[in-house]
Amino acid sequence: MQAIRIPDARWGEVWRALVATGPISCIGPEPPIYLVSDRQVRLLRRKKLPFEVVPAPDGRETGRNHA
Repeated sequence: MQAIRIPDARWGEVWRALVATGPISCIGPEPPIYLVSDRQVRLLRRKKLPFEVVPAPDGRETGRNHA
């Protein structure tokens, strides 16, 4: 899972792409931070949609567990 932030200017377009591909969790109050799957991140990159990968607000690392 990855924590991302979506720019306001294209929020609707990015949101629709995310919702169509799986569940999303909002984990940050302001500005909103969303927890999405690695597959959803790949989709956003493939479609060249804007987003920013950010650290999770509770300080946990996101991404794959390589332990």
